Amino acid sequence: MRRFALPLLLAASLLAPAAARAETGDIAKLDRNTPIAAYGGRLLWSAYVDATKQYVLTTRANGITSVVPVAPRSVPFDADLGPDAQGHVVAVYSRCTREITPSGSFAPSLYNRGKGCDLYEYDFTTARETKLAGANAPAASEFWPTIWKGTLAFGRTYDRKPDYPYIYTRPVTGAARSARQPGGARNQCSRGQCSNPTLSRPEDLDLYGRRLGFTWRYSGVGEGLSTDIRMDTIGGGHTRVAHQGGGGLTQVELGWPAFEAGRLEFSRGCFGDPGGCPGRFGLSSYRISTRQTQTAPTGTEAILSHDRDGGVTYLLIDTQPGTDCMGDPAVPGGTCVLRGVQPAFS
Repeated sequence: MRRFALPLLLAASLLAPAAARAETGDIAKLDRNTPIAAYGGRLLWSAYVDATKQYVLTTRANGITSVVPVAPRSVPFDADLGPDAQGHVVAVYSRCTREITPSGSFAPSLYNRGKGCDLYEYDFTTARETKLAGANAPAASEFWPTIWKGTLAFGRTYDRKPDYPYIYTRPVTGAARSARQPGGARNQCSRGQCSNPTLSRPEDLDLYGRRLGFTWRYSGVGEGLSTDIRMDTIGGGHTRVAHQGGGGLTQVELGWPAFEAGRLEFSRGCFGDPGGCPGRFGLSSYRISTRQTQTAPTGTEAILSHDRDGGVTYLLIDTQPGTDCMGDPAVPGGTCVLRGVQPAFS
């Protein structure tokens, strides 16, 4: 979003969420990959600023785009939106003393490699940022947070064991201990040979009531990493909703689970050699009550991020797949589009 001057964005007012509505059509043009989040008629993403070589947390509600007045990061924010205990729309995200260093394209799955990462909350009603002290353990880093009213879920790595990320849930406030969730597979074994367990990690956490959806990435028996979409019920069952094995020249990846209307929806992205992609990418919907999954195709663009809100599907797509939102040759303003579309499922 280079066409926007940063001071003007910082000066834009953040509107109260009560009047916000879901939005369709092309919403923003981006020249960097970023996670996106949607809740309560509000959108959230990270915009790259050339002048500072940093990312600013950016929001849109009621047709107005503005920068959230919090410190920028050298990487896109791992931010999510949800309601707090008072019903306010809030953003939760991490900030690190030593961020991961992107090389070439940014890999959102590598938030677990940051050091000294703690969790923060920004309340759009009070325009206040708060450090979530109860969730931030000493000698550990927290990342990929998600919030639903009084509950917080997040990933964590311990300094003494940095290659093995875990998932925790806890009350947002109070002195209760964080509870570890089972996560997913660390690796896979075949014929006496086991893959590397240190590549496993959670991504894209999304909390709704007691349901926690997340992507789990790990090294399987294929050339690329395998991905699972999983759903935990806090204090209850744990379900692998979908599985995709790693590929070679063509890599199909599951990601970006989002709850709405009794379903867990997620994306199927296809990257690498496009010859292997037809029929293998799109959006999927898992109905929780029946455990049935539907899949609907999308266009030819690569889905880089996904969320759902108010009956609208939000997608970050790259109109020139494989160019990391920049184009080849470079396209002014970038090649990625944040778009709201009618839902693929009813």
